[in-house]
Amino acid sequence: MSFSRAVAFLWARTWRNRLVRQVQRLKRPRYLLGALVGAAYLYSLVGRSVFVQGTGRGVSLNARLFAEFSLELSVLGTLMTAWVLGADRPALTFTQTEVQHLFPAPVTRRALLHYKLLRGLLSASLAALAATLFVGRFTSPRPVLFFCGAALAMGTLYLHGTAASFVRAWLVSRGRWGSTVRWTVVGLVLLAVAWTLLSTLRVHPWPEDISTPYVLREWLREVLSAPGTRALLWPGRALVAPAMARSGQDFLRYLPASLALLVAHYAWVLAVEVPFEDSAVAGADARTRQRAQRGDRGARGGTLRVGRVPFVLRARGRPEVALLWKNLIARKRLGGGLVMLLAFVLLGALVALVLGDTRLFANTRELLGPMSLMVAVAMAVVGPSAFRTDLRMDLPKLELLRALPLTGRQVVGAELAASALTLGAAQWVMLLVALALGVGTDDETLAPWSTPVVLGLMPVLPALGLAGLFVQNAAVVLLPAWIPADSERARGVEALGQRLLTLVGTLVVTFLGLLPAAVVALLVGYPLFTVMGRWAAPLAGLVVAGALFAEVALGVALLGRAFERLDVSEEQSNEA
Repeated sequence: MSFSRAVAFLWARTWRNRLVRQVQRLKRPRYLLGALVGAAYLYSLVGRSVFVQGTGRGVSLNARLFAEFSLELSVLGTLMTAWVLGADRPALTFTQTEVQHLFPAPVTRRALLHYKLLRGLLSASLAALAATLFVGRFTSPRPVLFFCGAALAMGTLYLHGTAASFVRAWLVSRGRWGSTVRWTVVGLVLLAVAWTLLSTLRVHPWPEDISTPYVLREWLREVLSAPGTRALLWPGRALVAPAMARSGQDFLRYLPASLALLVAHYAWVLAVEVPFEDSAVAGADARTRQRAQRGDRGARGGTLRVGRVPFVLRARGRPEVALLWKNLIARKRLGGGLVMLLAFVLLGALVALVLGDTRLFANTRELLGPMSLMVAVAMAVVGPSAFRTDLRMDLPKLELLRALPLTGRQVVGAELAASALTLGAAQWVMLLVALALGVGTDDETLAPWSTPVVLGLMPVLPALGLAGLFVQNAAVVLLPAWIPADSERARGVEALGQRLLTLVGTLVVTFLGLLPAAVVALLVGYPLFTVMGRWAAPLAGLVVAGALFAEVALGVALLGRAFERLDVSEEQSNEA
């Protein structure tokens, strides 16, 4: 059997076995239900409009300009990082199995190189398909052309990174002379880029009056159309143009340049090929050791990063405080959702500025106040999923927790307290910012309500976050087999469906728990409103928070009894 036929057989069997394994997993109810929900979500998101002609015809000029510019900058950034960042060795990675079976086989180095290049190009095509499903159908009127252009662009970038790694490895083998040549060339390129940008800005200076609508957009268009900028952006535009083509004729006009770049990079990779076997073996061994270490850490409860000690743990005191102390210093994806939300808001504000809606920036205070309040409210929804230093983190160690000389109520309460305190502190920071800057201060109707409403939300939002955390930790105790451990890397449609079910279940149960608290707050707050006016909001907030805290306290007591009767091994065997 030839090497090409052996590779084709290997890939075919690999995909077949993966598909069979996925189908076998669907025999378990949690995977089947998750797959159905995930498939329905993906269909509602992209299924009805994928590869439908005219999908992106309604894209505005601003959105298209921003998309093209972002893609061009991404391409240029990828090209630059291939020469500046990363290790100075060939960028061809092999698994331990490939090293053991392919390297001793009667296969030439050129055949191994083509094997890895083909796998890389296939991965680039899959990435292009994902980009088409989630991005291309909104930014391009022809999703099929977007996919073809994106596949060409990503394949060229992959070949460029491979060739750059070969050149860097060859320069390193030449010692100090090679490093000097590399960084000299990189420095000259950066100087040329800086000189070109400065020259362009002298011809097209920053607008004096940016309050005029769309003046920044027109200025950006002039800068991008300048000869120097066009020369700098040409590599990115040559790769992006086929994907953003509006018609088949435009695509055919841009296609020769993209194909020429792809073929040129392929020839470049073959011309600068260097020995890669030693680095591939070392990389495979290192990745195997890292996976083994992650597995050991996962068996002990996941990968943790130890932060600062929040307080001194004394030798005597309430024993459950030790669990709270442990979870407070164990950082595990803390604040990731908050950081992403802030980045999204800031990026949206920057886009609005560039596209000319400068009225949003007339007063920074008017923007930051509502944004802080929005983040605090959003954290009550997404926070229970982002802050996980609780029973979800300790899921692999539930049997060890049950063996501690503590009651179930103490264990559940201590595990829940760490995430609740961290989430509540983050919400209070956002609310204090909103309180200091004000919300709706430019509106005569909203301005008087700003301070009372924010004060009313200060006890309510942490209580909502606590309720959401309790629901997710209750799922760990009541349905441990349905909750994946943090150390597990759940993938696939069924994993997406399980996350959606968890989110929806958390919101529904939290809403049901909020109803009694809202009724109590209405009975107390309405009479106070007739006497105190808008300043009844803080008192109503305290009543709502008190009712929610009472519900959670009762739930912790009941959940503690269920925790004492929990048998993790039996739950998992029944699910299997």
